[in-house]
Amino acid sequence: MSSHSLPLLGDLLQNPAVTGADPVVRHAPPGAMARAVRWVHSSEVLDIGGLLHGGEVLLTGGTELRRLDGAGLAGYMASLSARGLAALVVQTAGWEQREVEPLVTAATAAEVALIEFRRTIPFIDVTEAVNSAIVTRHARRHTLVDDLSRRIAEHISTRGPELPPILDLVASELRARVRLFGVHRGEDDLIGEAGTTGSPPEGTAEANTAEAVVIVAGHVAAHLVIESAVATTDLLEAAANRLSEVLALALAPTFGPSADQLAESRLMLAVLEGAPRETVRRLWDATSLPQGPACMVYAVPLAPSTAHEVLLRRVVIRAAGSPWARGRALLVPLGGQDAPTRRAELFSSLADALGTLPVVCAVGPIVWEGAAAGESMADALALVDEHAGGPAVIDSMEWFGRRVLRQLETLAFVARHVQSALGRVISWDVRNGSKLVETLACWLDAGCNTTVAAGRMHVERQTLHKRLSTAFELLGGDPRHGGDLWSLHVAVKVVVAGSTAPGT
Repeated sequence: MSSHSLPLLGDLLQNPAVTGADPVVRHAPPGAMARAVRWVHSSEVLDIGGLLHGGEVLLTGGTELRRLDGAGLAGYMASLSARGLAALVVQTAGWEQREVEPLVTAATAAEVALIEFRRTIPFIDVTEAVNSAIVTRHARRHTLVDDLSRRIAEHISTRGPELPPILDLVASELRARVRLFGVHRGEDDLIGEAGTTGSPPEGTAEANTAEAVVIVAGHVAAHLVIESAVATTDLLEAAANRLSEVLALALAPTFGPSADQLAESRLMLAVLEGAPRETVRRLWDATSLPQGPACMVYAVPLAPSTAHEVLLRRVVIRAAGSPWARGRALLVPLGGQDAPTRRAELFSSLADALGTLPVVCAVGPIVWEGAAAGESMADALALVDEHAGGPAVIDSMEWFGRRVLRQLETLAFVARHVQSALGRVISWDVRNGSKLVETLACWLDAGCNTTVAAGRMHVERQTLHKRLSTAFELLGGDPRHGGDLWSLHVAVKVVVAGSTAPGT
């Protein structure tokens, strides 16, 4: 393993801080042992999925897990799988085999790597040993990339922006094959090439690859592809992101956008600046973009990186793009009557591609005439501005309900209705530190299905039934029998969204 790479899950099991725990792999999806570990956490919190970014190893003593039934375990494992967890490690010293089997079943169904620690060891020893190694490797990797970037910049300033020696320098330093393609990224659009991928380590089938888009004056000028069977993917990605910025300096003197790029740029400027629809229609006609329904995508990086640019271009193959404010905007044609399906597929692809990157990306609503794309952009911009958390891919259609709830707080009758419907439940939660309102919200969201709600909340069905019984008593009865479920659902969602504070 390179000194610049992240430790692999298989390597972690050989770490002296881990071997004393007598680790046993109970389930490993294909490729799990060769997966890079980005960090090691320890936590007993069940609702931790939303706090993970992907690639982590999670250590737990299993105290809370032992209390979950099958549905609760399935929901817990699904939440970890959705966030791309590298592995779940459960300390099972003192457990009976019958207690371990449900964990294995749930992990297998969710495709989560599951490791047992059959002896008790201090988790702090594991986290300190592995995380300190990760930090050290990150530092070495950044040092190498910084040095390479500096040497290329010096070469450009002293010898000019000649690409062959620049690509040779990159290939030599990274022990990689480096290729620079033009705008269309085809084999017949190759600008320059240097180096070879090298021989892969024993047991490795193919080389690692990283790509980056080279942007000059807001236009895609080239595509950088680096392949190596020696250097690791994380090193190649860091190098590609940094080098794309340096290569932009080398290409700037000779680059000129194509006629189609210029036409799309004029169209994007009109959309982003809110030009009249007739102007947008005329400019759209001058491009090769398909007419009809469309939506806007707006992505803002949270750290210096162009990795999201590569993925945006890979996922959104046919679109007009332009830098705007802090990020990049894309105008995406959606075809004909199946536009909703195409948009849903677009969002799913973006969520999969960008899920672990430091970027906030919003997909605006469909506009059925492309000339109204500015309206979709306005929503995408607003969603990014409203988002206060970390990396996320946000669907404006999915967030519609939440945004409506936030608007309701300005209406006086809403607070009165909430207190009328839920006042006693809210007061009970405040006095007892309970979660009856949250339980009602999850139950109503699940269509009043207790099994589904218990799984989503990671609690046993019996626990959920007890909470619901208390809530129903405070509500004056089961709302399914003669109550107005829709009004109750709205009131509950307002409270959960924080639109109406308890006691107001």
